[in-house]
Amino acid sequence: MPNPETFPAERIASIAGQVIRERRAVALQYGPTRGLPRLCAFIAELCRTRGIACSVDDVLTTTGSQQALDLIAHTLLDPGDVVAVELPTYIGGSSSFFARSATLVGVQQDDDGIVPESLREVASRTRIKLLYTIPNFQNPSGRLMTQQRRDAVLAIAEEHDFLIIEDDPYGELVYVDEADTTPMKSRDAHERVLYLGSFSKVLAPGLRCGWIIAAKPLLERIEIAKQAADLCSGMLDQSIVDEFCAGGELAPQIEKVRAFYRGKRGVLLESLHQHFTGRAHWTSADGGLFTFVTLNEDVDTAKRVEDAVASGVAYIPGGPFFVDGSGRNTMRLTFAKETDDRMREGVARLAGVFYP
Repeated sequence: MPNPETFPAERIASIAGQVIRERRAVALQYGPTRGLPRLCAFIAELCRTRGIACSVDDVLTTTGSQQALDLIAHTLLDPGDVVAVELPTYIGGSSSFFARSATLVGVQQDDDGIVPESLREVASRTRIKLLYTIPNFQNPSGRLMTQQRRDAVLAIAEEHDFLIIEDDPYGELVYVDEADTTPMKSRDAHERVLYLGSFSKVLAPGLRCGWIIAAKPLLERIEIAKQAADLCSGMLDQSIVDEFCAGGELAPQIEKVRAFYRGKRGVLLESLHQHFTGRAHWTSADGGLFTFVTLNEDVDTAKRVEDAVASGVAYIPGGPFFVDGSGRNTMRLTFAKETDDRMREGVARLAGVFYP
């Protein structure tokens, strides 16, 4: 969960009142399945600034990018189809694919992202239908895939003829100057990439507003599935986001959110360095909301949860993020919600749980 302190609540309240009073025939009514035209145009322009060649006709708004995952799975997957996912991967993605009776196969990562040799090995022994990847500050690992790795992934997809879901909810949450978050979709010469984005992490997740950029034939099929699912995303939510963005308020909001989390990230990493150096290693969290901690191989983090809770601290065990059953010695930590002092105390308590 993002920190509520980053939500521009008063501005959202003001806009909500405005659009209800002045645009109720739009904000409180059914709307086009594709989304509000002006908001779709803004999303297209936003994606163009990320290097993606697209127009308003390439945009489908969704009820958060989680719905995008569900719609893509519903539209493109048949029972038994193979979906390749990163080790570890976002549970909301794997749940969407499992719900369509897909077969999930794990692909190894290192600190540079997907390991091309692992993806090529998987593609050589099974027919991949989709690859699901979060290249920018991945959930749960926090890793940033290098541009060289992204090019390799695109080449393997072309060689083995599969589609790529590029999920990018964290790409605007960048805390170091050298981080290159240019999407794979920007170099998608053969229209293999379905690009997913969201306002949840930079504005507010309660405004359920995300999007898909994809090739027109794919997008038309997904649009039909969305029409059957909910006719359209919430028009009040869209109207608020639309007015906020049309007023030029998104860019300064993103800068505020970056500054807020940049400081909190520093506190968590400093605390880990103080209490876990020589005992574990963790990802650098150059963006996004997470770091991923790897402990000694004989540690099972799931079995320590009750001890941790008894000590007044909690974490997310890493095992469920791995579709191959590995990762039992890992855990995901976030710097998003707690105060600095509580984070420092929490890391100290964690060290006491694992190294009493």
